[in-house]
Amino acid sequence: MSRLPWREDAAVWLAPSQVGLALRRRGWRNALERHAHPAAVPHSADAALEALGPLAAAARPNRAHARIVVSNRFVRTALLPDGRTLRDAAERRVAAREVLRGVHGDMVDGWHVAVDDEAALGMPSAALDAGWLGRLRQQARMLGLQAVSVRPLLAPAAARAWSLLAGRPAWLLVTEPDGALLARIDAARGWQSLHTKPLDGLQDRAALARWVTRCALLDGLEPAELPLVHVAWSGAGQAPQGPPLALEGWDMQTLALDASHF
Repeated sequence: MSRLPWREDAAVWLAPSQVGLALRRRGWRNALERHAHPAAVPHSADAALEALGPLAAAARPNRAHARIVVSNRFVRTALLPDGRTLRDAAERRVAAREVLRGVHGDMVDGWHVAVDDEAALGMPSAALDAGWLGRLRQQARMLGLQAVSVRPLLAPAAARAWSLLAGRPAWLLVTEPDGALLARIDAARGWQSLHTKPLDGLQDRAALARWVTRCALLDGLEPAELPLVHVAWSGAGQAPQGPPLALEGWDMQTLALDASHF
């Protein structure tokens, strides 16, 4: 988390099962304060938003510059085959919305859709419910958090892994306590596929390994044909629970991701 010493900085995490807040007070040597609270059942986006209130009230941020990261479980994703054929970011957002409409129907009219400003082959896009996003920004402001960014977990995870992904075809696996996302990225053709899977605490690592293998086969590839970079988010900055993910025969590198990387 890059920072200026005369302001507070915060990283906020919203997921189905847990809400987290990491806060660094003004000053040069203040340690990162970590706060976490389970979200209420049912594990929904609204429940996560509700849990943010008492969490921030206990932490008492003071106009902290907040980078908010949202679980991939709350985000709908789509791939644009070639963003270069569209004139600008506005056209790419319209195109991404229509791709999402083909899967989710007219509910996409109430979503906020984001896509990279720089045109490329195989571009990922992300969508959040616009009403929920507006309530998130408003509530954050009332709680002393100035939202400077709201991003899906995929964004900081890809940034964390990019030096290992760039220049070669590879898989990017992003895991969190509530789910997993697997993307196939080609150096020449960009993002080629996205697969998502809901999880419950990442307890069954064997089932996750089987799912990764099935995704490779669905993409027409042999398991372990491409290297894989695994970015593991624990949910609140502590060490991930349980044994590490093992993919027998795969060329896999694992990177930890926590609030300091936001």
